[in-house]
Amino acid sequence: MHKKLSIIILLFVIPVWTYSQSVALVLSGGGAKAYSHIGVLKALEENNIPIDYIVGNSMGALIGAMYSSGYSPDEIEALISDPDFLRFKKENNVGNSCFYQVNESDASMVSFPFNIDKGFNIQIPINVYDFKEIDYGLMEFFSGASAASENDFNNLMIPFRCVAADIDSSRIVVFKHGNLAKAVRASITFPFFVRPIEIDSVLFFDGGMYNNFPVDVAISDFSPDFIIGSKAVDNYSSPNPDNAVSLMQSMLMTKADYKIDSTIGVVIESRTGNESIFQFTNVKSYIDSGYVSTQRMVHLIKNRFTEKQNDFSYDERRKLFRKEIPNKKLGDIRITGLNERQKQYFLKLIGNQERFNSHRQFHTFYNFLALNENIINLYPEQSYDSIAGIYNMNLIITKAEPFNLKIGGYISSSGVNEGYINLRYGYFGKSAKNFSIGAYFGTFYNSFSTMAKIEFPNKIPISLKLNFLVSRKNYFSNARYFFEDNFPAYIINDENYLEFSFGIPIANSGGISLGVSNINAYFQYYQDNYFTRTDTADVSNFYFLTPFLEYESSTLNRKQYPTKGYHMYGGLSYFSGNEKYTQGSGKSTPSEIKSNLGYYKVTFRLQKYFEIASKLSVGLRSEVGISNKPVLDNYVSSLLMATPYEPLPVMKTLFLENYRSNNYGGFGVAIDYNFFKRFNFRADGYYYLPYQKVLKRVGSNIAYYSEPFSYNYFVGSARIIYRPPIGVISASVNYIDKPGSKIGFLINLGYLIFNKSRLNR
Repeated sequence: MHKKLSIIILLFVIPVWTYSQSVALVLSGGGAKAYSHIGVLKALEENNIPIDYIVGNSMGALIGAMYSSGYSPDEIEALISDPDFLRFKKENNVGNSCFYQVNESDASMVSFPFNIDKGFNIQIPINVYDFKEIDYGLMEFFSGASAASENDFNNLMIPFRCVAADIDSSRIVVFKHGNLAKAVRASITFPFFVRPIEIDSVLFFDGGMYNNFPVDVAISDFSPDFIIGSKAVDNYSSPNPDNAVSLMQSMLMTKADYKIDSTIGVVIESRTGNESIFQFTNVKSYIDSGYVSTQRMVHLIKNRFTEKQNDFSYDERRKLFRKEIPNKKLGDIRITGLNERQKQYFLKLIGNQERFNSHRQFHTFYNFLALNENIINLYPEQSYDSIAGIYNMNLIITKAEPFNLKIGGYISSSGVNEGYINLRYGYFGKSAKNFSIGAYFGTFYNSFSTMAKIEFPNKIPISLKLNFLVSRKNYFSNARYFFEDNFPAYIINDENYLEFSFGIPIANSGGISLGVSNINAYFQYYQDNYFTRTDTADVSNFYFLTPFLEYESSTLNRKQYPTKGYHMYGGLSYFSGNEKYTQGSGKSTPSEIKSNLGYYKVTFRLQKYFEIASKLSVGLRSEVGISNKPVLDNYVSSLLMATPYEPLPVMKTLFLENYRSNNYGGFGVAIDYNFFKRFNFRADGYYYLPYQKVLKRVGSNIAYYSEPFSYNYFVGSARIIYRPPIGVISASVNYIDKPGSKIGFLINLGYLIFNKSRLNR
């Protein structure tokens, strides 16, 4: 009661008004273009024009709510222009999972979650953007103001209203009280781009579906003497039959009346151009446009007022309101939306709640939790306990569907065509269990894999994983230079392994794994290209028991042709086993040789992208391999066991003797320019330096090492990349130093990604 009385005194007793008439400010929606409202507020403040009431929709609701909560225009600009706030990710983005839970990248292009208990109701994802981070930001922006106003929007520094669309009853809803962050989130939920929010069992979308310029709400709720309307956008143009977004906008968004009767108010119309409302890179220009447009109308606005006072102060008013905001001391953390066993899983991840000494520490954990593979949505909600003086946290969690079907593949003018399918089942109670089965099938690569994983939640989660893989690469089917080179084109590479590993996370983006793998590598090949149908191939059969220690971390925004983030891998493996070499009937008497092998291998890779300009990024990539692996019984088998260097996707489909070595270094640069909408131009260039190249003695099949650093090679490409809603399409010119033609042209659809080899991890 004392707090409410203080706010009433603040709003009505202290003489802070410049003009006796009451003034309402109405802010339209408009996505990024609605940032122009910040410029409007700046100009109004500079000219000492006060606001008694604010009504907003969508981004206008966000900016209006922040202003009503005591933020200055400069503070609003700094907070919602911050790249961290605007870094909302695309749904299904490759970086949208906590890395220690991420399985290897695959060639999938679409995924379909479903639940057998719901009658095989396969869900097609319709959300473009993941708002979990923005949801947390809204909670931080408004929890203090909600506490000070006791969830009554009339008790904010400036009385406030926002609108949202009840999509079940097809009506507009005006929010006057309740959780301010949730009300704003409801208002900014653009249909089919952002997941709708549920408030009191009602789902809400953007209020612009029915009223993007809620002047009528200002009149009905506040009866102001004068209305200032800020218009950021026009109504959508006629629908484009070839543009799905344009069609949805026309179907879902009611045309707004952006006029105000000149007897009761004025409309400030910012010039924000014709670009998309999602151009958040242009917010600075939109703010400037709002400022300039308001300054042009200040004289007209001032002429509408008569009686004046001289003791108005925006800063003083904010200072008084902020004194009523309780200190943000974090209290209890609760979980809702799950059954009791599932709640225990997340409560174990949270651990001792006292470890969160600040909201900043909890924010870091929230980011970790938001990426958990067992949930599809996470919403943070804070409520103030006035008796205890703490902010209790409620995490509303929506669990992921137990089944997920992924489908993808790759089609290329090179003749390498692949299909991919994977079925995943996930279950979690007090622990999380995941099982998957997948297959690649095509002309060049075929494989079958299964995975079983169990995760034990703790402050530091522990995961145990079992992988099984059977795979084959048939280089012979992909050979295009058969008789142009003496190196054999007939090579079939079979690799099978069973692997067990133990993993823990390192921050959100990394993880360490320790494990052991039982590997069988089976190679069939000829020593040259001159063989008949009756000849039998040479066979090298390897068996290894391989313990390994790996660290991997990634924030890349895409699994192929990324433009942001980084990827780091460091691995140490020891291979202990034997080789059984059986000579074929090609050129000499068949014989069999057995030998024991033991060697270590260290690999380090780093790929990092830097944003040079808004549409231009530069990526640096380096790779180093170190091993004491010896040359083997013959030249071809020595190359087969050497580590390939494959910075370009097409290199994964070719057996390139110049780019295989046991000890090597490689580095290069990728330049990526987004020159038009979904089209990018990308140029890559890499320098490869084998420490000692594997060579073949003249007149025999015996392998030996060259002198150190006596060979080096270059590889490069230039490509146009188009990213449709599903998959990726590219056309490239590639230069590879290999026998035959060194320059090739390719057109590709899909992702050229295979299961990772344990021999050449």
